[in-house]
Amino acid sequence: MGGLLDKANASKTETDDAKEVKAKVSKAEEVTVKVTKVTDSVSMPKGETFFTTANPIGLGLAGLGFILMWFLDNYWFEDITGPIPFGLVVIGIMAGSFYLVWNSIDRQKTVVLAVAYLLLTSVPYLAGLELGSSPGVSEISVNEDSNELSFVVRGSFSSASAEILFDGESVWSETKDMSNDRSKFTVPLATIFMGNSQDHLLSTVETYSIRVASNSGDSTTVDISPTLINREVEDAAAKLIMRTETTEDGDQLVIGVTVEALVGMFSSSAAASDGGEHDMTSTNQKRLPISSDYTIQLKILQDGTQTYESAIIQVDGVAATWDPVSNDLANFGSTNGWLAMPGNTMDENGLYEFIERDEFFEDDGCYNFQIIVTNQFYSTMNDASPGTGVVVSDNAWQLDFDSEEANSPMETCTP
Repeated sequence: MGGLLDKANASKTETDDAKEVKAKVSKAEEVTVKVTKVTDSVSMPKGETFFTTANPIGLGLAGLGFILMWFLDNYWFEDITGPIPFGLVVIGIMAGSFYLVWNSIDRQKTVVLAVAYLLLTSVPYLAGLELGSSPGVSEISVNEDSNELSFVVRGSFSSASAEILFDGESVWSETKDMSNDRSKFTVPLATIFMGNSQDHLLSTVETYSIRVASNSGDSTTVDISPTLINREVEDAAAKLIMRTETTEDGDQLVIGVTVEALVGMFSSSAAASDGGEHDMTSTNQKRLPISSDYTIQLKILQDGTQTYESAIIQVDGVAATWDPVSNDLANFGSTNGWLAMPGNTMDENGLYEFIERDEFFEDDGCYNFQIIVTNQFYSTMNDASPGTGVVVSDNAWQLDFDSEEANSPMETCTP
């Protein structure tokens, strides 16, 4: 009996152990299933899309790269990136975008994402191939030292023919071979100048442009910036500053005048005004300075007879220089504003120079202060029309220094 009871107990223990193992296995399987479900839910949470999951910076870079791909042949961008090819910059942007987006979606859907980025980059590129390789024109500038206009032609062709057009008519042309997809053209301003491109209000009145044709048959035309072709001084003005000294008796005596000149382009209606002034002293008057090569000289005339002339002022750009009558006097200035004309002496405090009274004044009368500008570049220099490029501005005032001294009203008069 004892033996049978022991066998029965052993069998029961084995059965209980088997049930416990099966229960554990079932629980383990249940846990495994639950873990699998959790993993599936992480890949794409319910209610979310690709655009809400993807890195926003990466998406933004993708959009930027797609836009820039359309400008791979734009030489302006090439100039900005300098020694680094612009195409490499765009590729770098797209590569960075791909990494950020791919990483933000747990590096899944790699093939789909790669195809999408391939389309983003290839569509603009293939469209550019369909459009052909038109010549590009860049780096348009003027060398003030040599007075030459230069520009660079770029493109994938062997030679290029360039023309300068003035109001649509050719005034210069040249053909050059390309080297490393570029060629630089240099044009003397004296060859193409036909007049200022703008008026004093900055409105374009004459158009200069560059037309380039490649040997493959493509061509392009670009306008030259008007500010580069404003080379001729068209207007000049003068104003007076009376210089006086006080005697021991308290009287104000005129010892001379300072003359200031203004050159450039401004309204033709601007004229001298009473008190030695000029309309152009008003801030309401519009004026366009001229950066070019020309000379300025002051001449003073009484009733048509010259009584004084200044040194000749040389202007290069807007820098004015001259030879003073003595070393203690100024020898330079700027034509960006009113320019003090050379005098022959300084005041006793060394603050300003002026033209002494006895150097120009004969007796009371109408004095014409002429500003004479001689242009190196002028509108008729390249055609058959007569012209010398000389601008003479008459600015006259009645000077009654003998009878009125410092009380002279210096009213305008007709020379």
